[in-house]
Amino acid sequence: MKTKSSLLLLASLLAGAASLAFADPQNWETLRKEAQFKQLKSGDKIVYVCNQCQTVTEKVIGSTTEAMDHCKEGATVVCPSCKTKVRVVMKGPPKNPMPTREVIYTNDKGEECLFIAKVAEKK
Repeated sequence: MKTKSSLLLLASLLAGAASLAFADPQNWETLRKEAQFKQLKSGDKIVYVCNQCQTVTEKVIGSTTEAMDHCKEGATVVCPSCKTKVRVVMKGPPKNPMPTREVIYTNDKGEECLFIAKVAEKK
C-alpha cells in the first residue's frame, strides 16, 4: 500500500513539474505592445494568464494574422480555460503614437483581468 501511495505521489510531482516547464514566468515575455504581436510567427507558443479562473493556458500560434487578433483595439479574446470573453483595450493617451500605447485585456467592469505572454524558446 505504501508503494502504491509513493508511486502516485511521484507521478503527481512529475506531472506538476512538466506543467511548470512552460508555466515558469522566468521563461515568459509579457506581450504589451503591438510590435511584439507582429513578431509572433506560426509555431510560437503563448500563454494566457487569466485572473478570472486563476489559470495559465498554453497555445500555439497558427499565423501572424491570428497573433494580431490579440492586439486589435475593441476585439474580443476568450480565455481557453474558463471561456470568459475579455476586451482588448489600448492603454495610454490616444494621441500618442502606437508604440507608446499598451495592450491590456479587461472584463465587463473595465478591470484588467488577463495577460498574454510569449514562451521563450528552450536553449
